[in-house]
Amino acid sequence: MSLSTLRAVALDGARDAAFLSPARWPAEPHNRLGDHGYDVFEYAVSGVARLYTDGAARPPATTGTVSCTTRVLVVRPVTDEAFSGRVHVELLNPSTGYDFPMYWPDLAGHLIRSGDAYVGMTCKNVTAEALRRMAPERYGDLSFPHDGAVWDLLGSVATTLRSPHGGGVLPGLREPARILATGWSQSGSFLRTYLSEGLHEQHCGETGRTVVDAFLIGVSSGGFGPMGYVNVDRHGEMAFDADLRPVGGQLVQLPMDDARRTVRGSRVPVMELMSEDEALHHLWHQRPDSDVPGDLYRCYQLPGRGHESGLLDDSVRSSDHAQARAHGHGGTDPSGGADAPGGVEVPEGIEAAPPLRHGASKYLLPAAVENLLRWADGVAAPRIDPIAVMARPGSRLDADGLDYGGTYVLSDADGLALGGMRHLEVDLPVARSLRAPDGPMTIRTWHREPFEPAELTRRYTSPQRLRQLASERAWRLADQGCYLPEDVADAVEDFCRCAGRF
Repeated sequence: MSLSTLRAVALDGARDAAFLSPARWPAEPHNRLGDHGYDVFEYAVSGVARLYTDGAARPPATTGTVSCTTRVLVVRPVTDEAFSGRVHVELLNPSTGYDFPMYWPDLAGHLIRSGDAYVGMTCKNVTAEALRRMAPERYGDLSFPHDGAVWDLLGSVATTLRSPHGGGVLPGLREPARILATGWSQSGSFLRTYLSEGLHEQHCGETGRTVVDAFLIGVSSGGFGPMGYVNVDRHGEMAFDADLRPVGGQLVQLPMDDARRTVRGSRVPVMELMSEDEALHHLWHQRPDSDVPGDLYRCYQLPGRGHESGLLDDSVRSSDHAQARAHGHGGTDPSGGADAPGGVEVPEGIEAAPPLRHGASKYLLPAAVENLLRWADGVAAPRIDPIAVMARPGSRLDADGLDYGGTYVLSDADGLALGGMRHLEVDLPVARSLRAPDGPMTIRTWHREPFEPAELTRRYTSPQRLRQLASERAWRLADQGCYLPEDVADAVEDFCRCAGRF
């Protein structure tokens, strides 16, 4: 058996009825998709996927096949004239027990202005079953019998999109010129497995063409214990405590010193985009950037951003959460803490604080995405120094990949990390963004401490002077690949508006 295209069946009324339809979110640009020439569609896609066994072989051996039907959520230009020819495929994060988007909410504005199409894919048994419970009349035909089906399904979705009209998933649009695959947190680790096990290479060989043109692995590190690498044959859920230690059973995971935890050997560009949290986890698995044909790799790390610092306030997605809770999906609210399959136990009487939003990501993420896609077109992505992370004398890699007490970030006098993908908030600080000293060992809570007016005046003299410095600095950051030139003016405006009173 080799990789094949999928059969797509449209699910009607996606704009109003699809779970995660951004058209239901009361925030720009989601609530005005029609004004931007976009619409929402949804499809059930069916095919056969192989199951693979964990082992030393690359690609891994197969143990059988399963028939699957999953769903894809599509947000796209209505007309081919408005279509850029680029498609972004996101493996929807399954860690809350139901589909959770981490890419579209943060990149929607950029994708829309670029004319790109977005495809969000349900990628795990637990989330497919949650959809079936939520709306059996809509999702009753979904079937994801084994989590190991995700590898072939990802390749099949991309292959299907390569066919005329996207194999029925992109009707009326020409064949895409570029496909970017992305996953964030747990589903980012899925992509690490897909690459390190040689499955993308295998799929390209079976189809005789490049299946995915570029990979963006978001807020995931190969050093992140049980979540840093998802075994190719893993199936089912396990509960974790707040430190991501398994509750009620022994977790079988890839050894922390296994070479597969570090992505190598990709013929298409791979970018790992990490927050400061993942930078700490990643010290022992960090590798150099590479332009060597057959090993195209970049790692961008964002100082001052935590793991759960997406741009969209979760209250905007209240209709999605209400729909999920009403049907007992069994997961947790996305604002409720660490990222783990099956949910995280929160101590009784403790209310989890909402994550600190990282406003600079609005400009850093589009720059990273464009750097990656230009690389797929032959222009190498800029190299950006990693966040400076150190290990205390005598520290060793924790065998479970959970205890990072021996690592620390080199910081400036304001406690802001040195190195990484720089932005105005760290180069011209108007506040301290700090990681809480207590809380979950692997994913800490972040908080922001604005400077007092006297401190702002001491540093920058006046709002006018701060604006001048911000404009000069933003253009230098654009030259380095941290901002897009077209975003500089807005980035400066947003920064100055949030700087506080002098």
